[in-house]
Amino acid sequence: MKVYSSFYLIIVILFFTQCQNSKISKTHCFDYSLELIDNSSVPLIDKNSQGSEGNTKGYEGGTVFMNGGIFQMFVTEEINGWVNTRTGYWKSEDGVHWKRVTTILKSVDKVNDPKNAVWAAMPFYNKNEDRWNLFYVGYERDGVTNGRIFRAVASKQGEDGLAGPYTDVPGTILSYEDANKDPWEGSQGAAAFYAYQVGSKWFAFYASGDSKSRWDEGIITADSLEGKWTRDDTPNPVLTYSENPIVNQLQDGTFFCVFDDIAHGESSSTIGYGYSLDGVYWRQNFFTIPMPPWAINIRTPQGMVPAGKDTYWIYFTANTTSGFDCIGRIKVKITRNELDNK
Repeated sequence: MKVYSSFYLIIVILFFTQCQNSKISKTHCFDYSLELIDNSSVPLIDKNSQGSEGNTKGYEGGTVFMNGGIFQMFVTEEINGWVNTRTGYWKSEDGVHWKRVTTILKSVDKVNDPKNAVWAAMPFYNKNEDRWNLFYVGYERDGVTNGRIFRAVASKQGEDGLAGPYTDVPGTILSYEDANKDPWEGSQGAAAFYAYQVGSKWFAFYASGDSKSRWDEGIITADSLEGKWTRDDTPNPVLTYSENPIVNQLQDGTFFCVFDDIAHGESSSTIGYGYSLDGVYWRQNFFTIPMPPWAINIRTPQGMVPAGKDTYWIYFTANTTSGFDCIGRIKVKITRNELDNK
């Protein structure tokens, strides 16, 4: 832990400064801890699940959320590894039994095509357009390099247009080719987009890096969900050794995210989380769970679904000994701990 002591000290100082400048309190602040309530004894979706036909490698990333009282999942399906991918749309009435609805996106089987691999599709309902918007990552080659962020819009208006089809908006939100990209952005290019609203302004996490050991998250901003999204003077990177943060807002107004914690390497059972008073300055931490009996590495959290007072279901993808990446979930309680900042 000595490697991270200085890093976490800096984050704590920033968070205390944030508390002192916030409207919540000038003398006290808080942090958050997670308590495991229910572990994932069996995967919810595996290679034998109906809907997994034709998928040889499994599932990675994506998001789970509630819409119309139904659990919704957009997830990357690794049809034949990192390059041959598609986005599957799944639904569940109870959050346990899932049914595959349709294919939302499919990669282009052409080397050096901007969508030679498609990943991390995230849907958001855009009230301005009265349509679902879909932000996703396209990789030009290898499934992990020369990334761009694309935006697509549902052809059908209204909230019942979630299943698509979706049509790409010309251009990109971010690209590895952008002249004004930040110095920490590496060969991966622009990756892992997730938007959240702070007042009347929109923020979004985006990722980049050069290897599995160094993936970071920055923030871009826009006046509306449809953009224009821009890099600005927001301090970047905001999160380190992380991927795919998904943001919720707790009942007390705090912004809270879960993400793939890669600071602890492969074969780890940690889930990263962060929290922020203003959506700009984030404090980063991680939560360790017992490894589920069917998994060998917890990969990417897919978001938090409320499960009662201060409790949430966290869905996630995980590696298994079979080589097929499966989907599970845990139930956690989030506790706010008061800190005396005198």
